[in-house]
Amino acid sequence: MMAAVNRKNAAPTIRAVASEAGVSVATVSAVINQTRFVSAETARRVNEAIKRSGYRPNRLARGLSTRETKTIGIVMPTILSPIAPLLLKSAADVLHEHGYAVLFSNTEMQTTWEEQAIELMFDSQVDGLLVVPASETLESLKLFSDARKPVVLLLHGLEGASGCDVIRSGNFRGSFDAVNHLIGQGARRIAVLALPLVSESEKDRMNGFRTGVLAAGRTLDPELMRVGAPSESGASEDHGYRETLRLMDLDDPPDAIFAMNQYMAIGSLSALKELGLRIPTDVALVGYDDLIWTKNLEPPMSVVAQQVELIGRMGATRLVHRLAENNHHSPAESVTVDTQLIIRASSNRDALTPSIDMENTPK
Repeated sequence: MMAAVNRKNAAPTIRAVASEAGVSVATVSAVINQTRFVSAETARRVNEAIKRSGYRPNRLARGLSTRETKTIGIVMPTILSPIAPLLLKSAADVLHEHGYAVLFSNTEMQTTWEEQAIELMFDSQVDGLLVVPASETLESLKLFSDARKPVVLLLHGLEGASGCDVIRSGNFRGSFDAVNHLIGQGARRIAVLALPLVSESEKDRMNGFRTGVLAAGRTLDPELMRVGAPSESGASEDHGYRETLRLMDLDDPPDAIFAMNQYMAIGSLSALKELGLRIPTDVALVGYDDLIWTKNLEPPMSVVAQQVELIGRMGATRLVHRLAENNHHSPAESVTVDTQLIIRASSNRDALTPSIDMENTPK
């Protein structure tokens, strides 16, 4: 004898919604998926029935018939980066405005996790993908290109991803401008604190630093170039702290430091203060990325500011455009968003020079 099925707590079905609204299942589907015209009165009854019943459409099942799930994947190397929430929110805001849900993955800057995250996004049938790459190459992106699903890379590009749109940050110019500024402030020996030169961003930042030093007629001293662990957290701050102590212990220490991320800049600032050095008189300091607390440090920190929120919005908008126009195989576009050098007290020696009152100067 078969046991009775208790349907008291069963999830509401599309058939139940159709029955309550007094329409066919096909009409409910048309309202949900917007696949054909339904009168305003009928759509109202269907939506009210959906709300009362608590029915939730199955996005994956919907995707089997419509070839879209109205979801977008976002893959980022670390949520601990100070700019990550700004980038994520700005992109998600645009996607939500256009009716897309967001699936997010944090890969901890691990290549294996990054590949797995992209594969999982594909298996979850996302319509498109936004990626901040941490690796040099990503084989799993071929899943999206083969399926004609668009991918937009944010902050920097990626080797072997020629079919992806890229919204870059102007990292080369940002570093070059920082070096030029420090030299203009009289810096003789400029040290650099960097992450491993794996991503295009880190390579561009270091190339901008090298080019700036050489353009000023200086030589590149390997002792002044300190590369740390691939981290955007406490380990990165510790690298900035420890390497600054070592730099200042050199026979000929630097009189300026350029830290290529904000964690390293904070670590460097702590070390300089611990040593009792005057900033910027003894050592000028420039960091990377302008955050809500950067100007409230003591002294306020000069930074190369990326337009992170603009990059997030541009990337999401580009992806939405690709999906709306079904325009997945037109030539990929690459856009570079300029950085801005914001000069504050940590590097501005000019502000320390007393002004001269010409009227009261002895003749």
